Amino acid sequence: MKYELKSASSAKIGKRFTKKRLEYGYSIDQVSKKIFINKDYLIAIEKGDYTIFPSKVFAKAYFKKYDAYLGINSDFPNIFEQDIPKRNTIMPSEFKLNKSFVKSPKFLLTLLLILAGITFLYYLSNKQIALDVNEDEITNPVDIDLVVSSFKEDTPIEHNNDISVNKNMLILDFVSECWIELYMNEKLVVAQNFEKDDQFIKEIAMPFKIIIENADSVTGTYNDERIDFITNANRLTRLNTIYFLNEQLD
Repeated sequence: MKYELKSASSAKIGKRFTKKRLEYGYSIDQVSKKIFINKDYLIAIEKGDYTIFPSKVFAKAYFKKYDAYLGINSDFPNIFEQDIPKRNTIMPSEFKLNKSFVKSPKFLLTLLLILAGITFLYYLSNKQIALDVNEDEITNPVDIDLVVSSFKEDTPIEHNNDISVNKNMLILDFVSECWIELYMNEKLVVAQNFEKDDQFIKEIAMPFKIIIENADSVTGTYNDERIDFITNANRLTRLNTIYFLNEQLD
């Protein structure tokens, strides 16, 4: 179940946006075209309901942009830090340990034997890994002097292996303003707004995911394969989340 990201405080702040917008005589559509934010997000901010936003970073960026445009200078509501109700779980009786048993010598001896077994298995696995490594399989690092000279002469580096210089390269080109978020293992590593003619290049290994605010505003490739930003984008918001899960792109 997805909980509603709304509170009395966020609704009160949203009313300030509505009031200020009406004082200027602007419609939602006019503001949307002026600051390049989908009107559904503007409406959500004015209602104080942030459920539509895919993340806190995304919501805060648009909140600040709308706030600056209207000149309100309001603080972003702490709606994402609110407590979400959780079920109270009761441990079944069969999983409860008897206190007297825990304190007994038999329990302590059993625990020590288990720990010793785990330590022994860990030692064996590490030793096997070390034996399996062949010196011929270790890739030699690129010569530092070669790298420096290539920058000075503006010439490409020639590698002594068959690995492509574009391996794991994500390249995005923006045709209009667009917000993106890049996550690795669910950890946010990039959150940035790009303008027309900007380019974003990053070396990144799978798995990762990209959240695109405006799927029509960006083209790009990963490992020299074209990325389809349009097909699965939301028809109304043009928001799209693309997962890269160690598979070849279509």
